[in-house]
Amino acid sequence: MRLLIVEDDPRAARQLVADLAELGHDSEVAADGRAGIKLASAEKFDAILLDVMLPFVDGVGVAGLLRERGLDVPIIMLTALTALEERLSGLDAGADDYLVKPAAASEIDARLRAIIRRTARATGSGIIRVGDLEINELRHRVTRHDRVIVLQNMEFRLLAELARHAGNVVTRTMLYERVWKYDFEPATNVVESYIRRLRLQLNAAGERDLIKTIRGVGYMLTEAD
Repeated sequence: MRLLIVEDDPRAARQLVADLAELGHDSEVAADGRAGIKLASAEKFDAILLDVMLPFVDGVGVAGLLRERGLDVPIIMLTALTALEERLSGLDAGADDYLVKPAAASEIDARLRAIIRRTARATGSGIIRVGDLEINELRHRVTRHDRVIVLQNMEFRLLAELARHAGNVVTRTMLYERVWKYDFEPATNVVESYIRRLRLQLNAAGERDLIKTIRGVGYMLTEAD
């Protein structure tokens, strides 16, 4: 793959380029957020590895701006910060995955291949329909009864995950792993908070609730009764 690495630490960037080259990846480096935006907008990359703490424009800002410009290239955030809020801000901005530094090149490679596989499965129409709800994964667009529902990136990811398993229970643990990229359940009500927000958005015109709470287990997306 041709990768763009946005990293302001020259030593870390050189090491990452060398390690990824051994795995067959060709990388270009941008040393700050502004340079990263310029390169990502001007050239074709298969994926972007994006540090969070960057000069001029931080990684969250870079990811958000690239998504606003319609760039759908996979983005993996790299950071030394481990707080849940930091992960949420990056994923909400449009990142596809999140790794804590220092991340091994082999793990980055595995995450990249997983993202590419998910993208390949979404080719074709890329549309999931559950009752009167339509989710277009390629265009990041949700409609219900032809009403366009505007969702933040994390809300969209959560809804798409529920829709892929419509009619089946998706546990809280599964949601933390697949949507938030967390390998344990933090002592917060993050999932519940996002489910409430989704319900408000999906049912804003008085429609029936499509999201069922399976108490003590998780959630299920179903067709309206």
